[in-house]
Amino acid sequence: MKPFSKLFVALSLSVPLLYGTTSFAENNSMVQQGQKFLVGTWTGLPEGSKVPSHIASEGLYTVQLNQDGSLLPISELEIPHPSWITFSKDHRFAYVTNEMEKGRVTALAVEADGKLKKLNDVSSLGDHPTHSTLSPDGKYLLVANYSVAPNNSGVVVLPILANGKLGEAVQNIPYLQGSNVVKGRQESGHAHSVTFSPDGKTVYAADLGSDLVKAYDYQPGDKTPLKANKSKDLVFSKGSGPRHLVFSKNGKYAYVTAEMSAEVTVFEEKNNKLVEVQRVALSETGHESHKSASGLAFSPDQQFLYVGNRKEINEIVAYKVDLNTGLLSLVGRYSSSGLEPRAFSIDPSGNYLIVSNVNSHTVSEFKRNKTTGVLTPTRIALQIGQPTDIKFIP
Repeated sequence: MKPFSKLFVALSLSVPLLYGTTSFAENNSMVQQGQKFLVGTWTGLPEGSKVPSHIASEGLYTVQLNQDGSLLPISELEIPHPSWITFSKDHRFAYVTNEMEKGRVTALAVEADGKLKKLNDVSSLGDHPTHSTLSPDGKYLLVANYSVAPNNSGVVVLPILANGKLGEAVQNIPYLQGSNVVKGRQESGHAHSVTFSPDGKTVYAADLGSDLVKAYDYQPGDKTPLKANKSKDLVFSKGSGPRHLVFSKNGKYAYVTAEMSAEVTVFEEKNNKLVEVQRVALSETGHESHKSASGLAFSPDQQFLYVGNRKEINEIVAYKVDLNTGLLSLVGRYSSSGLEPRAFSIDPSGNYLIVSNVNSHTVSEFKRNKTTGVLTPTRIALQIGQPTDIKFIP
């Protein structure tokens, strides 16, 4: 792992980003007490891109959020397309999906200073693995292979070994059938995320291609730990494209983004099933150019939910959560300070939200009002090629 060589700090986003480098020695002399986070990326640049080559990402980045809100680059690990990050239960290890054809998943050791060391990598048995989750018992990493092309999508189960490394897959569930509603997006299945219920008994896999969130009973004692349970499947409107799911901490409510309809659907647990109780539109206009939902995240106190929306609107939408009913009420819509806000994370104190804007190659910072949920841009950002995920090191 080496110091940053291609990272640039912008103090104001109202003017063009200023290019400059900070050496690792200088970084060490500037270190303040702060919270570290990792930035996942797509490495290189898209074919035909007009972006300068020196902005291209080389891998996975470690950054420190200081108490004054400043962002301090620490180091980078060269690794191909580390697009999604999941930590082990004891936080000593991180697992990243290498989102590419013939996808792989990489295990990393997380050192005390936030630096990373590669342990091993294994095949994801599919293309473009875009999301992963850790089983609550720490035995398995579940991975969603999105697969841009048909027939290489699905959910794969990887064992986690005693030394933190990943073992070869013990189960692969292909997603072949799509709803065929949205041309170019739904000719086959496209697994976009995998999420455990808080009690660890059920896995929900969002299949954008078939307009389903598919449910599986988790049976860790079996050779193949996932068993389909269609009675718990969540059915979405045709062409809506479910993408990501998060649960409230108590497991009573679940929230799902539908990418193509740009909606958030609220589910309540009733009689051991999730039942829809609310559906809200992310876009104020409802125009198709404003419909492309992405990630979502709770504030640490669970009182607010933040949801990304992309295409031409590029917003973070904030909702107040009624803790008694799970229902959402709009707080406000805020420019993401960039293009294509794919994922974001809130620091453990709840003071800052950090967002990855893929197509503007920026990691942007917002100050949170912890009482109202309102976001205010700080105009502080890092320039990193195609950032895809933000995860604070627990």
